[in-house]
Amino acid sequence: MIVTQPASSDKGKLRVFISYSRDDLDFADQLAAALDSSGFECFIDREGISGGEDWKRRLGNLISEADTVVFVLSPDSARSETCNWEVEEAARLNKRILPANWRTLEGVSPPPRLRDLNYIFFYKEPKVPGSGFGTGLANLVAALNTDFDWLREHTRYLQRAMEWDRGGRPANRLLSGNDILDAKAWVARRPKGAPEPTALQLDFIRASEEEAETRLSEQRKQLEAMAAAQAERETALHDREEALKQAADAQRRRARIRNIALAVVGILVVVAGWFGLKSVIEKYKAEEITIRAGNIFLDLGERMDAETQQKAAALFQAAAGLGNTVAMRNLGVFYQEGYGVPQDYAKAREWFEKAAKDNADATNDLGKFYENGFGVPQDYAKAREWFEKSAAKGNARAMSNLGALYENGHGVPQDYDKARELYEKAAAKRDGMGMSALGVLYASGHGVPQDYDKAREWFEKAAAKGDAEAIGNLGVLYQNGHGVPQDYDNARQWYEKAVARDNAHAMFNLGTLYANGYGVPQDYAKAGEWFEKAAARGDSSAKKILEELQIREAFTTGRYAEALKLQEALAAKVEAEETKRDGKPGEETAGAINNVAWSALSARDFTKALTAADRVHALLPDARIFEINRAHALMFMERGEEAKALYLAHKGKSMSEERKELWESVIVKDFAEFRKAGLTHPMMADIENALGISR
Repeated sequence: MIVTQPASSDKGKLRVFISYSRDDLDFADQLAAALDSSGFECFIDREGISGGEDWKRRLGNLISEADTVVFVLSPDSARSETCNWEVEEAARLNKRILPANWRTLEGVSPPPRLRDLNYIFFYKEPKVPGSGFGTGLANLVAALNTDFDWLREHTRYLQRAMEWDRGGRPANRLLSGNDILDAKAWVARRPKGAPEPTALQLDFIRASEEEAETRLSEQRKQLEAMAAAQAERETALHDREEALKQAADAQRRRARIRNIALAVVGILVVVAGWFGLKSVIEKYKAEEITIRAGNIFLDLGERMDAETQQKAAALFQAAAGLGNTVAMRNLGVFYQEGYGVPQDYAKAREWFEKAAKDNADATNDLGKFYENGFGVPQDYAKAREWFEKSAAKGNARAMSNLGALYENGHGVPQDYDKARELYEKAAAKRDGMGMSALGVLYASGHGVPQDYDKAREWFEKAAAKGDAEAIGNLGVLYQNGHGVPQDYDNARQWYEKAVARDNAHAMFNLGTLYANGYGVPQDYAKAGEWFEKAAARGDSSAKKILEELQIREAFTTGRYAEALKLQEALAAKVEAEETKRDGKPGEETAGAINNVAWSALSARDFTKALTAADRVHALLPDARIFEINRAHALMFMERGEEAKALYLAHKGKSMSEERKELWESVIVKDFAEFRKAGLTHPMMADIENALGISR
């Protein structure tokens, strides 16, 4: 069985934490599966209790993220110190608690905080006519749906307040604008019987209101100061324009006296003739023409031929010699990209630094250098400094780049509110990147309520500015039907527009359309071509897909040994990446090694299959979804009793919380694949009979 990673959970569902004793695990699993099927998102801890305080931190996080706590009440949970702690933690956070009583308490007293609550009975309780699992589930679902929206807001405000408190209560993590009014209205409309807002939540809302009033007062003072200075600025501006005019006249006189500009003009005559700019040469001074012509070249970018790039580089060299910072910055771009000159990050950085004093674009470019590690060690702190300097000069792209640092937590604490504020400032200056980034925040629900309509509006505004990422993201909305009717043709058209702007993500998404036959005939060859183009532009997902396509092709053509070798290489890469990112191998590594086990079974290397399956079990011992390949390997290694016990251990259970397919149906499908490949074993028929499924 090959396992893929589950999709992320739906942010719109009510989140339920299930508190239970380990002796009640089977019932808790069944309850979680039933609630998942009823449209809820269940949090259930299966890691067990480890030493120290780690378990309290882990469970506390799950409880704080949940909207409601369902307590599985039994004699064992009533006696459990851990379960009692979970009840106290839920009460401390003012979480709604619903006791699900599935066994008689046999005289054991429940936790004190549960004694006055109404129990929901999941067994036949003589005092409650009609009680049982079905009635209990219906009553629990009805209770969970009561005050749904208010409780979701309770969790959201609690999370925001806790992040604010843990971060030292900074002003930049408080609510602002209409969000404050919404929060106060939420407190006022608390439903009868719903838990009270916590003291921390009320402190958070109160502090937000006070900070907003302080900001408003400061803004009033600033406006008054601005109004007082306006007349003076207008006078100064007029004087400055007159001074600039006089300086320009003086410069033209010096240019006629000196011969320095003659060489520049000679070059420009050739270029101007090409662009029909002779009349412009007569109108503007040499330096201005140099920059104008050079920028025409720059706009062509990679589409310039080598000769034109060299001419453009010469123009920028001449203009930079005259002290023009725009030319210096453009010359830096040429060295960075290798246009008309050898690519040289050190020289590019030198030119950016020369221009940075007066040129905000060059200051932003230096930030990108340190953010991406172009010829310098990657340094997010220095990147932030340069972006802040550029943003202070009013550079909109620098504001967007700063927002990206805060959104991703690069060199600063991750702060979606701060990111949103910076993106909004950039968008107000008509920056397409800022508009596109706002669309991503609303599409993902990061720091704002998930809102596909708002996401689409921002993507459309950014697309109108030519932002390729936004154009591609519009395709994603139509492909998935997020906020718009699902429309693969429309998605493909948006992807093709983004591809025309050389967007790697759109290339990858076109590959997925052809690989799956979404709105186009299924065509693996075309899919592979698009994935290869995306991979060539650095898209890591495309590289992984190409590797998986190679493995799939080897499987479909019966080259199982080759498929095994490729899968082992991919698993090693996945483990290295996950270990580098998280400090240790985890679920991604387990999934990749599980696929090694399946490949080894197909290649008849049963020893390797069992070794891989045992490694997966060691990484995730409670993950049922990975155990089937281990059972297969035990069977083919002639360890029949162990294999049979494992095959029958989870009969009637779903594969996982995310994958609802029954355990036995997956086993039967795997056996069918084995037989198709000519791989059989006498035990297979016995296992199918024992599972109650006939072929």
